[in-house]
Amino acid sequence: MSCPLCDESTFKFYITFCWSHSDYPLIVSTTHKSEFNEEEKELIKKMFPNRKIRFEMRSLPQHAHCHISPINKVEI
Repeated sequence: MSCPLCDESTFKFYITFCWSHSDYPLIVSTTHKSEFNEEEKELIKKMFPNRKIRFEMRSLPQHAHCHISPINKVEI
């Protein structure tokens, strides 16, 4: 029996911290693509309500990711 929490195919994103701005959470797609689709963007917005999300990718434009503003900051 397989555990859905251990199965990487069930995950859409990884949550980590930005290499350049270590205090900014970074959401990274588990698949190698250049941008999130609209369904994924809506899911991310629901996961982080009331936070500024920057979907513009500067350093890694070839791999879908977005920056989430820390709770105590508004600029990204």
